[in-house]
Amino acid sequence: MDEDWGFARAADLARTADESFALAQIAAIEAAWVSADLDRGAFGFVLSMTNGQRLYWRYTSGDPEAGRAEDLAVTELTEGQIPPSDDDARWYKPDRLNAQLAVLRRFT
Repeated sequence: MDEDWGFARAADLARTADESFALAQIAAIEAAWVSADLDRGAFGFVLSMTNGQRLYWRYTSGDPEAGRAEDLAVTELTEGQIPPSDDDARWYKPDRLNAQLAVLRRFT
């Protein structure tokens, strides 16, 4: 499981929850974190939206054998607010994801 996969699944779930959602509504991914091992995966993404909102996506991958359902929690953030992450989370600058997002926005 890597960051690209976590963001792609989170975006798919966002689109499932809100059919009007499009990647073009994301202006940038400000920050991100990952906490993944062979047993579980959790990802967090702080998003700047084109309408001025800041959103936090917390995606948890599913594992049917462990009884864990896939989940996406969406929270609106205030300016400068830092969302909570898992204790073992590794925060990173999502430069690669932003570059991929810029390409994908051209096709949506």
